[in-house]
Amino acid sequence: MYQKVLFYLKKHENLPYIIILYALLIIISPAIFKILDHKFQKVFSLNRFINIIDFFYLGIFAFWYFKKDKLKIKFSKNLILLIAYLFLARLSIVFSKGEIHHRAYYDLFKASILIFVSMSFFTETFQKHKIVIFKTILTLFFTFALFQTSLAILQFVLQKPLGFTFLHEPFFAHNLGGSCKISIAENAQFFLKYLPSQNNQFLRAHGTFIHPNVLSGFLNVSSLMTMYFIYKSKNKIFSLFLFFQILALILTFSRAGLASFVISSFCFFILMIYKKYRVKKMFLSFLVILLTLGVFGSKQLLERGFLGSYFQSKDASTINKQGDQIRESLKNASINMIKTRPYFGVGFRNFLIKRNEYLTKPVQRAYVHNIYLLIAAETGLISLLIFLMLIFFTIYEAFRYSLRRSEERRVGKECRSRWSP
Repeated sequence: MYQKVLFYLKKHENLPYIIILYALLIIISPAIFKILDHKFQKVFSLNRFINIIDFFYLGIFAFWYFKKDKLKIKFSKNLILLIAYLFLARLSIVFSKGEIHHRAYYDLFKASILIFVSMSFFTETFQKHKIVIFKTILTLFFTFALFQTSLAILQFVLQKPLGFTFLHEPFFAHNLGGSCKISIAENAQFFLKYLPSQNNQFLRAHGTFIHPNVLSGFLNVSSLMTMYFIYKSKNKIFSLFLFFQILALILTFSRAGLASFVISSFCFFILMIYKKYRVKKMFLSFLVILLTLGVFGSKQLLERGFLGSYFQSKDASTINKQGDQIRESLKNASINMIKTRPYFGVGFRNFLIKRNEYLTKPVQRAYVHNIYLLIAAETGLISLLIFLMLIFFTIYEAFRYSLRRSEERRVGKECRSRWSP
């Protein structure tokens, strides 16, 4: 993959260096915004009505308005929904009451950059060079996935963060409250007994993400992409990479992450079989990897509560019950927020600082473990509807495109067979 990208870059003398400059600007823009936002808040303080991000939006709109004939951006349904969600997120801050989270505008800017990058995919410059751009993005993505996978495994083995604070690696420790842990009974530890645990409790892998569940979501997506490249490239290195990705996924001990991975993997194979791809060997390899890791990690996964509390040790069951109580309180807080402020929520990124206002008893500083409740609580029910529509259209378009390409290939084969002598 790396060789192909480098070969393409060397081959093309007229490489659009404006794309490289654009990519560098996107990378450094969050740091620039943070500096400007800090200076802006010194003058105008942190207020909900005006911020440096509003000037950024006006600048982007003005640039598009005066250059729309040259840019020729085609606004797809998904892109329109993303812009609508961004607009409602900004309005949620305007109509919020009381304190505003100090990172609200910074996180909103990062979401804006994501949408801005999505818009650039529909420009003529991108369409001319989409092959090399996609290959470069995939190369960077797999490099990042390899880093996250390695980091997650090492974090669990060493039972501590590795010091990548400049990459926003979170700090977690056995004696630090709020750290994500799993209790595993001694008779279920096996090789884990050689790890530096504390009172039979083990720290879950985080990567550079804020929570193990977020890391599991990323590994879920990257593992599916790896499975696709196993089929396309026939390179055994991808099979080895998939093994370690699934291992890292298991070490997050995310029940939702593992369940969604199993379901999405089987959906992947069903779609491949429907499209008449030969994936028998690939499916058997996948089953061998999954069953091997499942057998070695079955005791630990049972301790996590994948089959309920009946198979757990007493300590593990106690930790799970404590976690469930916290999750229930956070869920109640989010529901109360939605009931009180159904249209614009409590404000983008404000769940953390507002949660106790909507409960009779204070709860641990954490987000509700449900992305749909979180979106509705922070930015309102209309934003949640837009988010659900975005998911639906994305999945629908992906399946439609995939099945259409399959049909085109089938018709092409039939035509060639008819006209061949």
